[in-house]
Amino acid sequence: MADHSSSLVAFAVVGAIVAGSNSSGMAGSAAQPRTRTVCVSATDKNGRAVADLQADEFQVKSGGKTLEIVDVRPATSPLRIALIVADAGTGAFQLGLAHFMQNLLGHAEFALISVIVQPEMVVDYSADASKLSAALDRLGRRGVQRGAQLMEAIQDATKNVRRETTRPVIVVMRIGGEGTSAITGNDVREQLRKSGAILYVISTLGAQRAAPSQIRGTDNISVQQGQLRDAELAESASNLALVLGDGSTESGGHHDEVVSTTLVTSLERVADELLHQYEITYALPDGVKPNDKLSVSSKRKGITVRAPSRLPN
Repeated sequence: MADHSSSLVAFAVVGAIVAGSNSSGMAGSAAQPRTRTVCVSATDKNGRAVADLQADEFQVKSGGKTLEIVDVRPATSPLRIALIVADAGTGAFQLGLAHFMQNLLGHAEFALISVIVQPEMVVDYSADASKLSAALDRLGRRGVQRGAQLMEAIQDATKNVRRETTRPVIVVMRIGGEGTSAITGNDVREQLRKSGAILYVISTLGAQRAAPSQIRGTDNISVQQGQLRDAELAESASNLALVLGDGSTESGGHHDEVVSTTLVTSLERVADELLHQYEITYALPDGVKPNDKLSVSSKRKGITVRAPSRLPN
């Protein structure tokens, strides 16, 4: 009987200890604020990366509330970059790409996707300089043809650009004249958000120009066919513009229109932004959801901060 009684006492003591430790753990975790971390870039009025901002010079807002910044540090995670080249086979971006990759080699792995018509993987994600150099050689002049399936290429890139412990990035280089697509702009924007990738777009001057009218002939059937084709082209162009414009801004990137003489400089500035990103960790108070719209700014005058407006779940 004594043995049985001792066992019950021992069981009760152990139970009390376990219950106490669980209660303490729950209380401790409840006391800890929820936090999220976001990667941002900061540039001056000349578009150059700014690398000396301090924590008290940033401001983070979400759900209409100013949030507490827990930590600010340089972003050091390796970059994982999908480079989409929609140059119609002209080789227009080869030199700029060479500078871009050289500046980031040792900090990133790259995938090169050529889009003359259908997307073609020239090299899958690699940090091997010799492989990347060989792939770059294949992106010179290779026969001019319009109708690039750019929406499809961006959509494909969102599916595999994200990988744990890396910073995902998609860089689109285009000269315009893309083909039609049944993919909607909002669908690609949502896939981009889920991937967590920053989207940068470099378009050559005139790439936004509307496609020429497809209306030909004078008979009713030819005119109707041309009108349907014009409507299809206009809808596809609108969806693409939504991704390249709003999509890039929402992701924390931007869309630049360049001439041939500034192409190399524009890509070098994108590389500089990526090399000097910040990681900002902030606290989420009650009432603010992790996917509420996010806004990050700097209190220092003349500084532009780019950050994703919504984070992946």
